[in-house]
Amino acid sequence: MSKKTEITVFNTKVKVIRSEETDYICITDLARYKNAARPDLPIRSWMNTKREIEFLYEWELKYNPDFKTAISSGFKGYPNYLSEVFVKNSSSPTKWMAYTNAKGFIVQRGKYGGTYAHSTIALNFANYINAKFYINLLEEFQTLKSQRAALLGDPYDIKRHLTAGNYSLLVSALFSQVDERLLAQPQPYKGRLPLASEADMLNQIVFGTTAKQWKLLNPDKPAVKNMRDYAKVLDLVILNNLQFLDSMLLQWDCTKEERKRILMEAHDFQFPILKRSKTIRYLQELADKAEKNG
Repeated sequence: MSKKTEITVFNTKVKVIRSEETDYICITDLARYKNAARPDLPIRSWMNTKREIEFLYEWELKYNPDFKTAISSGFKGYPNYLSEVFVKNSSSPTKWMAYTNAKGFIVQRGKYGGTYAHSTIALNFANYINAKFYINLLEEFQTLKSQRAALLGDPYDIKRHLTAGNYSLLVSALFSQVDERLLAQPQPYKGRLPLASEADMLNQIVFGTTAKQWKLLNPDKPAVKNMRDYAKVLDLVILNNLQFLDSMLLQWDCTKEERKRILMEAHDFQFPILKRSKTIRYLQELADKAEKNG
């Protein structure tokens, strides 16, 4: 379980935790908006209504494959829970979990504990408490998710950063080999700068295609994006390494044919080793998460 975060709704502080990449909102905190002294009472009242029990039942059926709809080992099941609630009017998240193996709630004990509910369930409870309170909670919760996504960063930026550093080394090495006229007088020599040619060679080694060919094959992609923005982190790490190696080969006056052969060998050597890297897998997860949240 990750560290708690907190949002404020109408001067009511509400804790939010994440479990298995899912947000759970403290409904004990939400209930204090209605009854500060006995927050358990609004929760019990909410769970004792037929409409809300049906909502919780349908939620568990959809998202919890281990939900106990009948009596089974260690669980009394949904029918027994339902009959007891209507006879004794004694519903609660703890009983709901004990009878049905429900997963929509998390109960934490202790001074700073409380009952947490999946964000969908918690928002439903907030709407039961007060419509205006619910709308403001929804707004604050969306702000929290936006801030979290911003901390992860733009997935395209994450990927671009992986290759930005060594690209400057490659450019510097290329310029050291270039006729001064191409640098001091861009026209008519600009078209002869070798940057695109060298980038094409590296792109073909790593991605199997040039940037221009990729654009032609992907006309639906934004004009400001390129194939590196959509590449796997593994390929970008290898590209970053090859850019450094290529810059050194240029300094050593290797011909383009020699550079290409060495770079291809370096790619084939690195790929199976880095593919097993836990760090690279973690970076890919971060990029995927940022893209999803964006």
